[in-house]
Amino acid sequence: MKRLSVIVPTYNMEQLLPACLDSLVGSRVISALDVVVVNDGSKDSSLKIAQGYAAKYPDSVRVIDKPNGNYGSTINTALPTLKGEYVRILDSDDTFDSAALERYIEYLEQVSGADMVVGPYIEISHNGERKVEYDLYNGKNFGYGRAYDAERVFERGVIPFFMMHSIAYRTALLQRTAYHQREGISYTDQQWCFYPIFYVSSIAFTDIALYRYNLAREGQTMDSRVQIRRISELVTVVTDMAQYLDCYSSGLTFARYDFLSGVVFRRMQSTLRKYLLEMDDQSFALSDFEKALNSFTQLSHRAITVPVNGMLKIDLLKRWKQRGTRYSESTRSLLITLDNTMQRIYKLIFS
Repeated sequence: MKRLSVIVPTYNMEQLLPACLDSLVGSRVISALDVVVVNDGSKDSSLKIAQGYAAKYPDSVRVIDKPNGNYGSTINTALPTLKGEYVRILDSDDTFDSAALERYIEYLEQVSGADMVVGPYIEISHNGERKVEYDLYNGKNFGYGRAYDAERVFERGVIPFFMMHSIAYRTALLQRTAYHQREGISYTDQQWCFYPIFYVSSIAFTDIALYRYNLAREGQTMDSRVQIRRISELVTVVTDMAQYLDCYSSGLTFARYDFLSGVVFRRMQSTLRKYLLEMDDQSFALSDFEKALNSFTQLSHRAITVPVNGMLKIDLLKRWKQRGTRYSESTRSLLITLDNTMQRIYKLIFS
């Protein structure tokens, strides 16, 4: 068995795919890798590029070519074919640190059998690079080299959520629980960080920053302007998660339920915040904000507030409920400026 499967979804990424794959095949531990490039109906030369790597590294690189079905369909297609004990996703506009990958494979051998492995990642933006830790305030709350009972992790309450760039799952766990992401829309990586948590029994932590997350590329789905245009997809993803929690909450401990419900609640807040703070007036007038708010209100088991951020507690939703209007454009602009400033200060202190 291979030690690590890496799913590489790709759609029209001919310019960036080679660097992504080079970061995998350039490692000395390539023999431990099962790289599955899933071409999601690309119209450029992405498929040809991927097939070239598969021909050169036939024992480690495979290609699945399929019609376009968006992000979730690439993961769902790859999962049944995986040969690695663990699995990670690597988006084709991102890379792994090749040197870190060698240490990471050794670490997976050390914690073999843990359901989930969590570590930091590198975020790359126009402002440079920064290491993003897995918990609040870089507290280093868990030691390395051992697996923790997942319930003890949730009871500590120091991890508010997981990011796709931070985690590996034991492949057998996903296959046994018939993991499936929604297809046809974007932002389903949120589900990758959510559904498996219902079933994870043990979690190991590492300080190896393997994933290099590229936020500098224009037009990516995490661009705030793109998110505004596709906000209905964000609503759908969060609604799916909330409904799943309602269906499968009965067997959860309080600590695990509290963690998962907190993830859903924060996703609801961040989505509503985009409507109330970031969306321009014309788009807001044409949006499905009321529908989204009503859906979230019915699915949430706590009163929804929408603060600007964790420190600036101005409740954007309170004004809407009281007056039926958002803050003025000038006030929203000021609040966004304050939010951005506070985020920069936070990163300077805790990065």
